[in-house]
Amino acid sequence: MEVYAWGANSHGQLGLGFESELCMTPQRVAKLSFAPQLVRRIRGGGGHVLILDNNGRVHACGWNNRGQLGLDSTEECHNEFTMIPTEYFEEVPVETICCGWDISGAITLTKRLYVWGSNAFQQLGICQRGFMAVRRPMPVRLPRDELAQRISFGLRHCAVLTEDNKIYVFGRLRIMDPPPIELDITSTCLHRCNTMKIQVHNPNDLRILSLSSGQHHMLLKCLDTSTTAANGGGTRRILSLGDNKFGQSNAFLFEHDVRQLAVGWTHNVAVLRNDTILSWGRNCYGQLGTGAFSEQQAIPQPLHLQLDDGETPARIHMGAEHGLMRTTAGKIYTWGWNEHGNCGNNDTENLCNPTLIKLPGVVKLAGTGAGFCYAIVEIDEK
Repeated sequence: MEVYAWGANSHGQLGLGFESELCMTPQRVAKLSFAPQLVRRIRGGGGHVLILDNNGRVHACGWNNRGQLGLDSTEECHNEFTMIPTEYFEEVPVETICCGWDISGAITLTKRLYVWGSNAFQQLGICQRGFMAVRRPMPVRLPRDELAQRISFGLRHCAVLTEDNKIYVFGRLRIMDPPPIELDITSTCLHRCNTMKIQVHNPNDLRILSLSSGQHHMLLKCLDTSTTAANGGGTRRILSLGDNKFGQSNAFLFEHDVRQLAVGWTHNVAVLRNDTILSWGRNCYGQLGTGAFSEQQAIPQPLHLQLDDGETPARIHMGAEHGLMRTTAGKIYTWGWNEHGNCGNNDTENLCNPTLIKLPGVVKLAGTGAGFCYAIVEIDEK
């Protein structure tokens, strides 16, 4: 197994040992603090990246101006990977990780929430006086010691989904339009910090399963459990909150269950159970992958890609304005904003069509940051 990375590297976020404005083709990352075959999750922010391995350890690289690497370091950039000391998580393995623009977070196996990085907008869930930036993982107690299940970051907000299906939002997420009638939204205070509390109006009919944040909006994947739901309910319902300048907060009831949601700065992608891939929102860089450029697309449109027989989408990842898809055959397709070589096709022209990227083997895992990509590749020895 080998690690490859490409795109923006101005803060050393590709882990190559140096900084550069762009890497237009996949580059092998030689110096690692983790074993590639043990990587479980890759998450990228504005200029930094976190790697979670199967042992529950977190590894960090890149921009560190706000302490977002969690290394308790004042160095501006780290261009090689370093493991975050396990003592920062009280020796409890980490279960999931997340990156925002200049903020990071993790949830441990004990469902405890940790956050670090910028707190300029109180997005760490604590009053910012004396805490403008936090340089090592900081535990955050939720109201009534509720257990954290998922975490998602926007540009200036942090959203946490608890195990009893409530959402707490720290920082700034403006609700531009009247919220969905299915949701109850109230204000509370946590650690002297204004906090938004979101829960469904009738938990017997609807349950929030996951949340995904864009720059200033958020999508909620819901399970419809009502007895009157058409076709037996399921996960066809998507709710949305926040800025809708480009139609990115338009909500839909799809014809099939939603298998995965992926959210960029101002656009979204939904993968349905029948493997249909639909995207909507801003499209000026071709980030919707629909085969054309446009200012916006308010209605979901299919991804402009025909896969080989038997090949289906395995996972889609969104950067700020570009996309990456890994297929079940281990291929990587990219599209959208390409100024820093984000798409890895040896060019810097934006792409409105998903484009196959040349890698030296089968891709087992992938991830994106704002303007860069990572892939774990099983090398073909032939």
